[in-house]
Amino acid sequence: MDRDGGNERSRAWSRYWSSGRLHSCAGSYAGNYGGAIGAFWRDLAAGLPAQARVLDLATGNGPLPLLLWESRGDALRIDAVDLAALAPAWYRPDVHPRVSFHAGVRMEALPFADATFDGVVSQFGFEYADRWPALVECLRVSRPGALLALVMHHRDSVLVRVGREELAHHARLLDDDGLLQAARAAIPWIARARSDRVIDDMAAAGAARERYNRALQDLVTVARASPAPDLLLEVREAVHHLLAGVAADHAGEAIAALDAYRGELEGARLRTAEMVTHALAPEHLLELVERLRQARPDMEVRSGELAQAEGVLAWSLVAAPVGSG
Repeated sequence: MDRDGGNERSRAWSRYWSSGRLHSCAGSYAGNYGGAIGAFWRDLAAGLPAQARVLDLATGNGPLPLLLWESRGDALRIDAVDLAALAPAWYRPDVHPRVSFHAGVRMEALPFADATFDGVVSQFGFEYADRWPALVECLRVSRPGALLALVMHHRDSVLVRVGREELAHHARLLDDDGLLQAARAAIPWIARARSDRVIDDMAAAGAARERYNRALQDLVTVARASPAPDLLLEVREAVHHLLAGVAADHAGEAIAALDAYRGELEGARLRTAEMVTHALAPEHLLELVERLRQARPDMEVRSGELAQAEGVLAWSLVAAPVGSG
């Protein structure tokens, strides 16, 4: 995704996309927005003219280019940009010759000539930009009559509510009294217990074991009461697996692995916090609609909520030539 922040944010997103993930949503809901949102994009893709050139903003690992390609194949030429480094596992230049990815691109400064695209789209990306300069750039690179379609995080969506819940879980997990620190304190004693050396301070070893068990039980209690427990359950499993694999007298290696996992959680916390922070309230959407209408009075602008059985997922905004349907 495109980010207007510093190097830490760019690195966090680059590390995330290097995992091959397609989506940026909170873990407890990452795979569940193919329904209403997928239908929204497939309907729009069907209406694009053959040989249309489409720009996808803040593409991540390209879920939207993939959907467009699956819908229309090589009938569309797709350029996808992102500030972060990208690693779309699905992408093969020989199979997708009309799809191009461009890393290191800010939405506020697009590297394309005026009037290049027949459509500009973004899924969970545009809202992270400096919106007004980014909107000016979208219009600059759009041909007359081009489509603009945005799906953006909604302040009260299921996704953002899950994100807020997971931020509380992150705070608990990363706290000095949380499971990760308790596991870190327990690892040297586990490594010693699995060696032939005598534990010379049974009281300290017992206290470390008790601290870990207490943190684990606290996590289980919170997970049972949480509407979005996936993060807690994932971390419990990961830490348990790591501690089960601690080798005799190899505490340092296990601690390094735990610290690396903590770094991954820190990155996940940053990404979730950004999603929550940049999710749009109704007044933000209204302001965006009004600015777009002022800039392009020849366009019909429609906006609304995308929802399915679980609840509201996102805002949608579509600008198209008047009378185009």
